[in-house]
Amino acid sequence: MRISKLLKSTLALGKSVVIICCNLHEAIGNSRGELVIDIRQKVRKRGRCGRCGRLSAWEDFGGGPRTWRHLDVGHFTTTLLAAARRVRCPTHGVTVAEVPWARHDSPFTRDFEDLVTYDAITSNKNAAARRHGICWRAVNNICIRVATEALGKIDLLAGLSAIAIDEVKYKKGQKYLTVVCNHETGKVVWAAKGRSKDTLKAFFTALGENRCKELQIVTCDGAKWIHDVVAEKAPNALVCLDTFHVVKWATDAVDETRRDEWNTLRRSGSHSAAKEVKGLRWLLLRNWENLSRHQRGQLRALEKANARIHRAWRLKEELRDIFTKGIIAARRALDRWLAAASRSKLEHFVKLARTIRRFRDKIEATIRYGHTNGIAESNNASIGRLRTNARGFHHAESLITMVMLDRADIAPDLPWNHAK
Repeated sequence: MRISKLLKSTLALGKSVVIICCNLHEAIGNSRGELVIDIRQKVRKRGRCGRCGRLSAWEDFGGGPRTWRHLDVGHFTTTLLAAARRVRCPTHGVTVAEVPWARHDSPFTRDFEDLVTYDAITSNKNAAARRHGICWRAVNNICIRVATEALGKIDLLAGLSAIAIDEVKYKKGQKYLTVVCNHETGKVVWAAKGRSKDTLKAFFTALGENRCKELQIVTCDGAKWIHDVVAEKAPNALVCLDTFHVVKWATDAVDETRRDEWNTLRRSGSHSAAKEVKGLRWLLLRNWENLSRHQRGQLRALEKANARIHRAWRLKEELRDIFTKGIIAARRALDRWLAAASRSKLEHFVKLARTIRRFRDKIEATIRYGHTNGIAESNNASIGRLRTNARGFHHAESLITMVMLDRADIAPDLPWNHAK
């Protein structure tokens, strides 16, 4: 086999590339050896603009040959050397012509950037930089370049009918991202810095008036800024209140009731009873089906020991059970629950009953259609993994780039999986 054919197959350079010659530079000191391959494109009458891909007339040979870092071969780094010809694009004027092995304005080949992006997602940018012997900023620029190219080829907002809206913290000091997910695909379709009405309005502006009218279901938590913007921008959409957040309201009410009872007993001098109540926290917050036989016995005994705490726990479990029923049975059960909570003489559950009455139509929509914010919470967990692996992000834009690459599923595959 000829050496040029071996190199072309090994490095997956493609049929449009011609290998002129190659040189092997041995390692000196701590530096790695380098394989330099001189290449050119097959002759064409016209080239393509490196920015838009439009066929354009050749202008000149540019400022001389350029180099691109390619995938390593064994212990040696690989560098491609080729002329950077220029074309005269009707749109962008005189610019460097498109080459099949690299993205525009990049010192790295496409395959090398795809591999670095994969490593940056699965680990972090610093690890990817050390692995490939480049600086952190080069890895960051590669991720931005790959994400920008991928987002320019697809429209993630097309065909949206059911979306989940949530916020996720990216930095200490109340620094949040607003994240929008597609219920049908489970992917993140949009993310931006902040959690406010203006931030969410930017999403609906990007979506467009016609596509806003096509939205059928929006799932979210009880944040007023989300509900107000959805009502204004997508009036046809049905809002479903996330089950997890409704149940969390109830568990918080149970815990507040337990804390009030603990303070009452402690101030009255019943230190032994106060200590027992204090130790009930995690038992009260756990779901009934996850309790052991001994723990269930403790809760049954609590009915006589402290009726107020037992009443609060029972109301929490009854609210959870409502979400397992059909819509007709759930409505009846919710009526009974609201009546019981309102006359329970438990301050926190009386307040919760008022809150649930305010969101009742959205809770019933969740029960009827079965949509929750679970997909958003799942993506938030993955975003947390990206943040943890990177030991935090200074800028929201850097995290958003990684989120879109990973959770919007636009990251390129490993280069050997798509090589022709």
